[in-house]
Amino acid sequence: MLPPDEKDIYPGMPSSWVVVSSVLILVGIAAFLYGASGAYELRAWQAFTVNYVFWAGLAFGGVLFSAVLNLSKAVWGRPIKRVAEAFGAYLPVSFLLFWVLWPGRAHIFPWIGKPVPEKQVFLNAPNMFAREGVCLLTLTLLSLLLVYFSVKSDREWLRAGRPPVSTEYPWSGLFRSQWRLSPVLPAAYAFILSLFAIDLIMSLSSEWYSTLFPGYYFIAAFYSAIAALYLFVLLGGNRLGLNRYLFPRQFHDLGKLTFGFAIFTGYLFYAQLLVIWYGNLPEETQFVILRTKLDPWKPWAWAVLLMVFVIPFVVLLSKRIKITRVPMILILIMILAGLWMERFLLVVPSTWSGRPGIPFGPLEVMISAGFVGLVWLCMTLFLCRVPVLPVSDPLFHKFLAEGKGSPKP
Repeated sequence: MLPPDEKDIYPGMPSSWVVVSSVLILVGIAAFLYGASGAYELRAWQAFTVNYVFWAGLAFGGVLFSAVLNLSKAVWGRPIKRVAEAFGAYLPVSFLLFWVLWPGRAHIFPWIGKPVPEKQVFLNAPNMFAREGVCLLTLTLLSLLLVYFSVKSDREWLRAGRPPVSTEYPWSGLFRSQWRLSPVLPAAYAFILSLFAIDLIMSLSSEWYSTLFPGYYFIAAFYSAIAALYLFVLLGGNRLGLNRYLFPRQFHDLGKLTFGFAIFTGYLFYAQLLVIWYGNLPEETQFVILRTKLDPWKPWAWAVLLMVFVIPFVVLLSKRIKITRVPMILILIMILAGLWMERFLLVVPSTWSGRPGIPFGPLEVMISAGFVGLVWLCMTLFLCRVPVLPVSDPLFHKFLAEGKGSPKP
């Protein structure tokens, strides 16, 4: 396979992406301000929290995917490494958005108005925001440092006139810095997102606790990152100039990862449900019964199960589906929508208790659209300023030498 030329490395981003994403952001901001300042105050803060926990987990998972590619020395995934790192462009914005929760803390966290005596040392606003602020800043900096080493390595390689790159280990320079940092990121991701899940989701039902739930949250976040990465490549791969380097083999591998994490996420959900049912613990069964057995949440819960686990499990058994563009786009959109609905199901019933109906309508859709636009804009601005391909990565050169896409479906 021929090495990339300048057009492949810097394909440029369409101005329409910036325009559309900016419009979505303005719509989301207007909807949130309208809701938070009027009769829909609680709904606005609920929608903000749901989107915050969904998109923050997804963005961290995107950068983690790049670290996993380094740890596994995966050759097949090198062309999409930079796209995975592009999710990291949203992380500084996500860190700032966390502090937006402070003005709405009384609406979101019930333990502020009704403190839980035995948990008050842990569950109080100053302690929680300080704890989460430090943890999120740490994980954000680690993620951005990994992206920084990756991008700087490519830029220095291009400035040096594209010298030969050895595909044999050990590698030197900035690329080796990525390898040193890559084992640290998964451990930090698991620990910090576990705490994130406890503080921003589990604490909303302050009497409920689960030792498995934090693991379930960060695994589902990684599942959403894989689905979003696959969707972004399918929708934008041609415009990014990646199609020259993407073959059925890569799409099949991404499909297998999506399939595997659908199973793993379903397994963790069942394992948690089994322990709660078998132990017959009132403080835990109440949380599950509200969401899976009682109206109006029961149909929502069944829809989540079908969209996140059952349908992907059945459909993605087919190899042909995994590498067929249109069906996979539809399935991935369904998975991401289902995972968003799952976050909604975890957050909203805790704060909407006793009120009729499901608080989902145009307000929630517009606030969610604002987050979609924000993530999209951050990724677009990042990808138009850096090499889209990891041109200094020895494993990318190994990919070019071996023609990893050659096998046909």
